[in-house]
Amino acid sequence: MLVVCPSQRDRLNFADERILDRYALRFAGQPIDPGFGACTFVDHMVRFGPAADGIFGSSDATGHIAAILAEAAGLPGPGRAAFMRCHDKLASREIQAQAVPEATPAFAPVNLDDPRVRPPLPFPFFMKPIAAHLSQLAYQVRDEAEFAGVVAQARREIDAITAHDRALEGREFRTLIAEELLDGSLVTFEGWIQAGRVRPVGVTDAVMHPNGISFLRFEYPSRLPEGPQRAMTGIAERLMPALGFGDSTFNIEFFVRPDGRPMIVEVNGRMASQFAPLVAAVHGVSTYELQLDLCTGRTPDLPPARDDVVAASFVLRTYADAVVRSVPDPTTVLERYPHAHVEVLVRPGHRLSEYEQDTASQRLAIVALAARDRASLLARFAEAVDLLPFELEPLPAPVRRS
Repeated sequence: MLVVCPSQRDRLNFADERILDRYALRFAGQPIDPGFGACTFVDHMVRFGPAADGIFGSSDATGHIAAILAEAAGLPGPGRAAFMRCHDKLASREIQAQAVPEATPAFAPVNLDDPRVRPPLPFPFFMKPIAAHLSQLAYQVRDEAEFAGVVAQARREIDAITAHDRALEGREFRTLIAEELLDGSLVTFEGWIQAGRVRPVGVTDAVMHPNGISFLRFEYPSRLPEGPQRAMTGIAERLMPALGFGDSTFNIEFFVRPDGRPMIVEVNGRMASQFAPLVAAVHGVSTYELQLDLCTGRTPDLPPARDDVVAASFVLRTYADAVVRSVPDPTTVLERYPHAHVEVLVRPGHRLSEYEQDTASQRLAIVALAARDRASLLARFAEAVDLLPFELEPLPAPVRRS
């Protein structure tokens, strides 16, 4: 199995006896950073990459590359075009509107190169780039002034945010998408599709910060009743074939409205890698193993969920920029909870804003834990926070000139 540009998260999840007993993993490339030469890497791997039975990528960036390389090698995968029909939020919305109109919110494009661009929907609405992640340039827009501010910021920053996709696809992504505001419970449906058949993995609940942008934690399995969960499966069964997607895991973010009706936030043509330790804790099999099976043409086998385990992926955040002076040793948590996964996302000497962040906060670490119930889970996380002290130096306040 050829693993493209493995991240810290990939390496943590591959340290799994079930996977290591079944697969010989070959890692190619370093974790993707802002200076990564995507086209050079793809060209090199097409010409000189080792023979493999499957090609694996877990993120938006590595999933994109894996889809291109697998297609070039004639190996299982969704294919480049199908991956982009998910990843390009405007293209995806247009197909959603045809395949599952009852689950598709009102939307409209915002062309950043149009000097006279106007708000395309009634206020308030949500705006985000058609190709981005981690809630980059994602804002709720309430009036003309906020609309103008988001457009001005996006014109400055969009090329850096979309550089990877622009390089691989050879086209500009200077477009935002405006969408009607959605309310209700934010959840992620994860599944896989093979031979045209969608199989669900499960539904994960998102717990948001009051700012409505930053995720505090993700809990699995969902506390939603069976009705909305069945409805999400039905939507996926119609939508994923309409997108031409196959031979891969995928995930769909939904808002489940108070009446139980799911509305699509976005479709991701890749696994939800942050949730893999949660699925492993509840089912005994990680979604990394499911994706490896699909990459090599095997049919995944997902055991039923245990009813005595809940799991969550917690995000340690701060809400002001700072300089990192020291970071904790994750082994302090692992010694206490051997099943835990801890990703430290920052390094000493760096400003938090140098890393990919959402528009409202700064991520420090991600901690995945499991327990017998949610109260125990929260107690374990509180202990983990105490075991993970970050030393942050606040930035000086800007000098105001009169």
